Amino acid sequence: MMHRPAPLPSDDARRIAALEDLHVLDSPPEAMFDDVVALASHICKAPISLVSLVDRERQWFKARVGVDVSETHRDAAFCGHAILAPQELLVVEDATQDPRFRHNPLVIGPPHIRFYAGAPIVTPDGFALGTVCVIDTVARSLDTDQRRALSALARQTAALLELRELSALRAAQAADLKRKVTEAMVDDEMAHSGLRQGQRVATVGQLTSGIAHDFNNLLQTVNASLQLVDRKAEEPVQVRRWAASGLEAVGRGARLTAQLLAFSRHQSPELQALNVAEHLNGMAELLARALGPEMRVNLDLGNVGAHIMGDGTQLEAAVLNMAINARDAMQGIGHIGISTRLATLQGDTALADGEYLQLTVSDDGPGMPADVAARAFDPFFTTKASGKGTGLGLAQVAGFAMKAGGVAHIDSEPGVGTTITLWLRTIGADARPVPACVRDVVAAAVSSHVRVLVVDDDKANLAALTALLTDAGYEIDAVSSGRDALDAVARRAPDVVLTDCAMHGLGGVALAERLHDVRAGLPILFMTGHIDIATVSASLPPDAVVLQKPLLLEQVCAGIEALLGPRSQP
Repeated sequence: MMHRPAPLPSDDARRIAALEDLHVLDSPPEAMFDDVVALASHICKAPISLVSLVDRERQWFKARVGVDVSETHRDAAFCGHAILAPQELLVVEDATQDPRFRHNPLVIGPPHIRFYAGAPIVTPDGFALGTVCVIDTVARSLDTDQRRALSALARQTAALLELRELSALRAAQAADLKRKVTEAMVDDEMAHSGLRQGQRVATVGQLTSGIAHDFNNLLQTVNASLQLVDRKAEEPVQVRRWAASGLEAVGRGARLTAQLLAFSRHQSPELQALNVAEHLNGMAELLARALGPEMRVNLDLGNVGAHIMGDGTQLEAAVLNMAINARDAMQGIGHIGISTRLATLQGDTALADGEYLQLTVSDDGPGMPADVAARAFDPFFTTKASGKGTGLGLAQVAGFAMKAGGVAHIDSEPGVGTTITLWLRTIGADARPVPACVRDVVAAAVSSHVRVLVVDDDKANLAALTALLTDAGYEIDAVSSGRDALDAVARRAPDVVLTDCAMHGLGGVALAERLHDVRAGLPILFMTGHIDIATVSASLPPDAVVLQKPLLLEQVCAGIEALLGPRSQP
């Protein structure tokens, strides 16, 4: 006689939908369900115990004791009968004597079931998803306490499934929140600008401790050079050598200032095509000085022509954050490697197919445990002492990678070190930037009989610039305020005015407006100590020429000659 499977419940389609909504089928073993079957087997003195979930064509075992298989066909499932009466415990004392099961392949063949007891696992909506069941190979029964315990374990399993679903939902919500906060770290909404700026300033605070030492060294170089110039005034060769040393130190200081202030500047992100290798090369000196003398930084930059879409300041911030974290983990002594490589992805679950630039920052520090590494990119997560870190640095790194069409990965092992890799989507050559138009300064012949009015409220700068321009062959009138400049022009009009932008009282911009009112067409050359030339230029006429301090004589002469043009030639 053929075995006849259990009929389908009237609501089987909805029951299966409820089961699938739990996303539990084919999931890995979980201790809380393993505990259920262990207890069931112990309490009922049964060699086999299962948490069995009845799917469309199979019964699948979320937890099991006493069997090696993870599923059987639904047609042979005793549990298929148990779910027909969700509120009742199904007990089969001897399967060979029950017409529903005597021809079941699991009875006449392995594991040769004789005894079965199954308590339905019922959802709050009344759907029987499966059973907690015990099985034996000999005919037997359960006493009252065992029956109650088995039913209680089924109710507990239903609660565990509900808890598991809620935990998964909470995890998904947390992941979504993390994604939104991470994106907020790099978006261009004003609502998040304070958060970004706070993290940027926090990083600048860490940079300045290292850079202050280097600025003192630069000042000492300038100081020593000037002393030697004074002491060797009668030896021209020595004077030139020490003057060149001082000028080189000034140039290094200017570059460090520009990088530091550009990094800390409060502005909205600006997406553009970036050559990552160029940016990293430009950061080499800043990294070396910011990380300290006992940190060795090695740049290994391949694929120097690769471009990504991103914000340059955020790229630099991301690299600095990773490098500073590595330095802090190594307590200021160790090795950091920064490298770039191209990689082609296809079939990746997290990233679209295509070409990516791998930007990797690695260290030989203490590493971190897996649970810490798993949370490293979480916003506000930090292992540093209170007041020592915001927990936003690596979140900003992950946000930058996300905005660049990629992702951030961390690989760390205690005692081995940490490697952070940013996968950044590359862009085609047609999207690469055209270099910005920059007014190159070249040496220019100085025109004779040109009178220059120099205006600067810093008297030391005024005296030095006056001496340099006089030595270059210009006739100089020097004044230390905007009002004195107006008086000087009224007495005798110069050929060109060289004025500082930021002065007490009448500033350079306002002075230029007043001068144009009284003498239209008077050439005016501006100079400024501000790093943000674009902001300064915005307040000036469109064709204004602005020089950035510290100035070389050649730059000033070229600016003057450019403004005067053919009129200055004898």
